[in-house]
Amino acid sequence: MSPLTELRGTARVQVEGDRLERRLPVRDKLLRSHIPRDRMAEAEWEAARRDPAGAWWLAVLGGAVPLADETAGMPRRPMRVVDLFAGAGGLMVGVARLLAEAGRQPVCELAVDIDSDALAVHRRNHRTRLLEAESVTSLSDYRILGLGDAARFVYPPKLLDESVASASTRVDLVMAGPPCQGHSNLNNRSRRSDRRNLLYLAVPAFAAACDARAVLIENVPSVVHDDAKVVRTTCALLRSCGYAVTEGVLAADAMGWPQSRRRHFLVARRQESSTDPEPVSLSEVSDVLAADSARSVMWAIGGGQGLSRYPAMHAVPEFTDVTRERINWLFEQDAHDLSLSERPECHQDGTSYGSVYGRMHAGRPAPTITTGFMTPGRGRFVHPTERRTLTPAEAARLQGFPDDYVFWPEPNRSATRAQLAKWIGDSVAAPLGYAAALSALGPVLAQH
Repeated sequence: MSPLTELRGTARVQVEGDRLERRLPVRDKLLRSHIPRDRMAEAEWEAARRDPAGAWWLAVLGGAVPLADETAGMPRRPMRVVDLFAGAGGLMVGVARLLAEAGRQPVCELAVDIDSDALAVHRRNHRTRLLEAESVTSLSDYRILGLGDAARFVYPPKLLDESVASASTRVDLVMAGPPCQGHSNLNNRSRRSDRRNLLYLAVPAFAAACDARAVLIENVPSVVHDDAKVVRTTCALLRSCGYAVTEGVLAADAMGWPQSRRRHFLVARRQESSTDPEPVSLSEVSDVLAADSARSVMWAIGGGQGLSRYPAMHAVPEFTDVTRERINWLFEQDAHDLSLSERPECHQDGTSYGSVYGRMHAGRPAPTITTGFMTPGRGRFVHPTERRTLTPAEAARLQGFPDDYVFWPEPNRSATRAQLAKWIGDSVAAPLGYAAALSALGPVLAQH
């Protein structure tokens, strides 16, 4: 096998003539892409002189799609993707951005989730070909012997549904974000033995069954401490099926993104010959995408310009009188945390989550966006300068969704507030999906 694919140098963005250019190093190649000036708002173009990289991402948030340079010699073969535990398609957003920069068209052959409305949103934005509103565990027949490094499949996994098998055969990438409730540090230790954690193991079974060229699995960093050893078990299963594997944690703010979100990724590539490249190590990915500092929450949401045109995306909930008083107290005291006496009784012992009813700092990255971003009592989600929580549009931006992303399941049926909170809060931040895709697909993109 070849060594882990190396990235060389760091990503660079600069103004060249009437366009903004990006150079992304992968091995001894450069992925060259650009955004024409006429696809950027005037404010974004002006900002490019001061902060080219920031202007690039603001343009992408505004809906601009990067174009691969014609001189880069990139092939135009579509890249076929399967999205498991797909939700509303947040992970697909990041993957599609990388492929656009490389001149590859992403084709989502299959998306699977138990939430049929989320899948409808996925299709509206990604033109997903086949939707399966059922559990990922029901799609394949497999049995695992052992846990951890000794784990193996008792027999080769097999896909049970003919349409799923047809859509998934030899896809370029199987990606998944299994539910993380059992792994999260926000839960007590007993959750580490939560049976939902075993959903993670359905992913290597599916990937092996469809002979996927690459695999990408996202979860919370504490997944590595799971009692079922799902990460070590998955690594062993994939290696036994001929994959090279790398895993680790990526941090969005380390790449300059205005959210302090950390996620664990496991990435694998099938090795069919001694010359097949292994995935790029996640530490190398972190280095090539590293930024000197993270941008602030107000960089992404300040002024509201360029945010979603859908009115429901700008709605904020009605607060109780007590909640309103707590938010007012933060602004009257120019504070970002409630004093102990102002907190609810259940949070006055000083040992519970200190960020509840917290106000975000205007000059810092946002905290991790969760499904509670519209509820002050579930974290630091009070707006830095306005007496309210984040709107769905603002939270979506902080997660990396473009402003034109459609969160409506059907043209004449909007999403509920609870659905928006879940779909946006549960999503993989697009910059993290982009980085993980660079690990999984970068070796192939660099070969051409």
